[in-house]
Amino acid sequence: MDNFFQRYIDSWRFNGWLVHDIFFGIVIGVGLLLVLYVLFKRRLKAAFVITFILYAFLGNLLMIVFGLAGRSFPINSESPIYTDDAQKIAVQMVEGSENNGTTNGITQIISHHQLVAINLQTGEKQWSKYSSSKETLIGHFMGGLLIHHRDGEYGNLSLLDIHMGKEKLSKKEFAKKHKQLIDVLNNGSHTIVLLQNNLYLEGVDGKFYCFDGNKLMEDNKAEKYLSTKFFIESDIPGYFASHNQPLKDYEEVREFSSHVLTEPVIQTYKNLEPAVLDVDLQQQTAIVSYRQTKRESADRIVFLYDMKNHRILWEQNIGVVNTEQKNPGVRTLENYYAIQAGDEFLLLDKNTKKVMFRYQLRWNRPVW
Repeated sequence: MDNFFQRYIDSWRFNGWLVHDIFFGIVIGVGLLLVLYVLFKRRLKAAFVITFILYAFLGNLLMIVFGLAGRSFPINSESPIYTDDAQKIAVQMVEGSENNGTTNGITQIISHHQLVAINLQTGEKQWSKYSSSKETLIGHFMGGLLIHHRDGEYGNLSLLDIHMGKEKLSKKEFAKKHKQLIDVLNNGSHTIVLLQNNLYLEGVDGKFYCFDGNKLMEDNKAEKYLSTKFFIESDIPGYFASHNQPLKDYEEVREFSSHVLTEPVIQTYKNLEPAVLDVDLQQQTAIVSYRQTKRESADRIVFLYDMKNHRILWEQNIGVVNTEQKNPGVRTLENYYAIQAGDEFLLLDKNTKKVMFRYQLRWNRPVW
């Protein structure tokens, strides 16, 4: 049961979220120092008892107020799901929202950001890394994870090892190795699209470029690609992370998605917020989700719809998707569907349609 007490108990462990781990470390560190002090100073037992009572009270208060212990912390996807070439590791950037109270009718929300990599074979955390709102996960490129950094009016790039989370190229190293690219890089990640192992971008000089990982070249096709990314991924976020789809077909993708929602079968869910999560033009299928009831706490149902035969092929209850996320995110893999459902990440087997595991992003651990 997701209640204060359960969240409070779960908070007493390191979970990869920076603010929580800092304050948890402080509380544990002070406790250990007190224990060591008692071991060497055995007098004044009454004073020690009073000190430990005060420590327990202040430590718990510190964890509740600053360490998020017991507090609601909804997770929202900040990027599509990306994988390594072998599709054994899934990585994405997520945001946790901390409600810091209401002042003059305005709710104060503090956002925390994290990169998390999940081992798709074991269901365990591969690694996690603190991030910020000034960083954007661009995708799997140049043998690693490409990160865009907004440094004031300048843009920078770095490269992470997808298996370990360690830097392969820091911002400084990337700028030195690929100076031509950094010199024209905009400070906004919306001016970049990664497609078919090429990086297309609009430069600060107003020109359009293609970067293949080694060489930067002017390429006017980048203008169309960037506009295409905006139109498609506003409807189906992360579409190009899942499909090596030619951009010339982007209108077909949008039209297909719209036609799915007009199907009589889908129309029966029209009051339950149906949304197209992914489409396959070759197979003429679409992954669609809807809310089981109108309640915000209602479970989300995901199903595969066959446009050829106008029927649902299978469906799966993926649980509650919090209001921060609203709609699930899907990455179509060779044998699985990787689904980011707000507070949880799920791996769904394509053949059996069973959930292989659920991964709690709040606590960075699997649930079997």
